[in-house]
Amino acid sequence: MSRPLIKSAVAIPVSRDATGALVCFVGRRHPKSRFLGGFFAFPGGVIEPADGDLESADEQEVLARTASRELAEETGLVIAPEALLPAGWRETPPFGPRRFDTKMFLAPFERPVEPGPVESSELIDLAWAEPGALFERWRRLEIRVAPPLVPMLRRLAEDSSGDPVSIAARLRDVNVERPEQGPRIEFVPDVHMVLLRTATLPPATHTNCYLLGARDFLVIDPGASDSGELARLERQIEARRAEGGVPHAVLVTHHHSDHTGGVSFVAERWQLPVWAHGETFARGAGAKRGRELADGERIELSGGERLRILHTPGHAAGHVAVLEETRGSLFAGDLVSGVSTILVDTASGSLDLYLDSLRRLADCSARTLFPGHGPPLLDPPRAIAKLLEHRAAREAAILAAVEAGEESLSSISRRAYADTPGADPGLARRQAEAHLDRLERLGRVLRTERGWRAAGA
Repeated sequence: MSRPLIKSAVAIPVSRDATGALVCFVGRRHPKSRFLGGFFAFPGGVIEPADGDLESADEQEVLARTASRELAEETGLVIAPEALLPAGWRETPPFGPRRFDTKMFLAPFERPVEPGPVESSELIDLAWAEPGALFERWRRLEIRVAPPLVPMLRRLAEDSSGDPVSIAARLRDVNVERPEQGPRIEFVPDVHMVLLRTATLPPATHTNCYLLGARDFLVIDPGASDSGELARLERQIEARRAEGGVPHAVLVTHHHSDHTGGVSFVAERWQLPVWAHGETFARGAGAKRGRELADGERIELSGGERLRILHTPGHAAGHVAVLEETRGSLFAGDLVSGVSTILVDTASGSLDLYLDSLRRLADCSARTLFPGHGPPLLDPPRAIAKLLEHRAAREAAILAAVEAGEESLSSISRRAYADTPGADPGLARRQAEAHLDRLERLGRVLRTERGWRAAGA
């Protein structure tokens, strides 16, 4: 059952400098922030008791007070709540358990005033800057920008004319009120995330589909089979076409249904070839056989993107990852998840190959890792190292359970996963079995009629 959205508000301070150019006031989230650390963002936060009660007061008034208070606390800029102008609405994508329903407010200032002293350290490097300059710095990968800001900066860079009322209206066009028509999610330029609800394994609820490319673009892992989800994907692809993009091919990282559910729809709707590893086509890629991808193959798209194909078996025999070398974007499919560990099932995978594939990804020098599920990982080598450490610790716990006398798969997995009470018991047993198979190959455990025992016991 999904948790309720958390109400929050964001202030977008704007003014005009001595030349008449529009400037906005932004800061960089502290690098140690739990959410989007190091990203440039506008000030904002959740409702506090002093802001009012949503049950007894007008929601917009309460959220305006929230935006005004957060602006003062984080930047020292002071503006009355009644001076704020509605600038749209955004909802956190369904990446994980904490999601926000955020009201945007334009905060107009007559001049770019200097901020006052603040106690908060949530935002650092505070400064007034032209939206176009910030947007170009993001395009050049000089800075990271929180995804909700990207379309706003782009729109203000295109047209910064008019008074605050017209600017707020322009932002409302970007921050639309309905999530099914919401703006795309861009963590890096020319990579658009589309989260599709699929019948995937918990705790994930969605599969990430990616539109990769500035001109010709690939549709990576359109996993949904639901007509409503496919209609959302269709709108996103058509929006890219309206901007001059041309769908070029469907790329499938592996054959599992939560990554292939919409392959036939996309391929037929836009008459696209399907690219996948031969093993994926052999197991059913969701469409007829197309271009077979080979390990080490290099592909260049018309926008200058240079792709390197990496055969990364383990989770699935035909699993591939894609490294976009010009910007260091690594599309990892189901080798890595942003919300949980990946299941490696003995029926269709190999834990030894999976661990080898993870080590290979760690050597790719990627800047951003885009997983099949959950949010992007912003320090891929560190994230993969932590995942390998976690796998080693889990394997040690499974071996310890066997050495302690546990014999059945159920009792071994219960003991080894005692530190994770929320783990699905069935998935825990399947993962424990994969580790036991590996330990058997290493000569550490033996399979018996009763189950398992430690070698030499």
